Amino acid sequence: MSNMQRLKSTLLNKSNGKWYQKGKWYQRDKLYTGIIFFDKPDHQLEAYEVKNGEISKPYVSPCQIGLPSPIQIDSSGFCNEDEDEYGCGTIPQFYQGKLYQGMSYTFNEGICDREIYTIENGETENQIMWRTKLHEPSMFELRYEYDQSGFYYRNSRDDINFGYSKTCKKTNRLEDIDITYIPKLNRIKRFTAIDDIIHSKNYLDCPIPVPGIYELIENYQHFTFDTFIRLRISEDIVEDLFDKWAKNNSFIHVEFMYITGLNGLYNLEIFNDKEVFNSLKELRLEESEVLPQKIEQLKKCSNNFKLVIYK
Repeated sequence: MSNMQRLKSTLLNKSNGKWYQKGKWYQRDKLYTGIIFFDKPDHQLEAYEVKNGEISKPYVSPCQIGLPSPIQIDSSGFCNEDEDEYGCGTIPQFYQGKLYQGMSYTFNEGICDREIYTIENGETENQIMWRTKLHEPSMFELRYEYDQSGFYYRNSRDDINFGYSKTCKKTNRLEDIDITYIPKLNRIKRFTAIDDIIHSKNYLDCPIPVPGIYELIENYQHFTFDTFIRLRISEDIVEDLFDKWAKNNSFIHVEFMYITGLNGLYNLEIFNDKEVFNSLKELRLEESEVLPQKIEQLKKCSNNFKLVIYK
């Protein structure tokens, strides 16, 4: 029930025990499927999942998974995020004069446009912003302490960013993926793939589906990178990825590249190959993350590009 409509009951009709969405003057009302919110005294709310007009169970926001919330509130007009003009993330949520821990929602003409979970000090822990007409997220940040995982997503005017990370409690190994995509150019400007994330596909556990991003990652071998690209790749998979990207002309537009994971790349001459990196001007890396012998090899083969090493 993630990418569904989220409406207050005042926008719906109830008939014969079922909830209907009001149609336009030329349409019949249709059985409602989505989330329904009921106003209670003192800005409190009750929220339920509805399927084919019938209430099925209480709604638990993706922001609240594994977290307590004795009550839920409509914070429209006094939301802490609205008061956070500079995006510092430290403005607390208050309710009835006290710091508020729990779920709060904001609404635009009865349509939910934001879900927020605030912790003991009133600061935002998790949040989702919804586009009210498309019923899809414009942004979310979700952190789950119980399994040490996290998801984030931002869909702005210029690009789309999605990320997932999880640390295994037993091995302390990090699994991480991060991608920034420019729809207008159909290009990638940032990509992270740590551990076995490409094959495990654990990012699909995201409680808010983003199928467009999933399809993009699934076709990673056919990426086209932007003129400036940041890559963080596990050393054990970087050779395989570069081989696939080279064969598919993924680097054709790249002029500036910042990269980590180079210790796993055996063929460093690839950066000097004009058939692969036709436009490369500058390769940037951190000295602490690259073996000294790799740096020496790069210095010897940097005929067609500038090598920048950050210390």
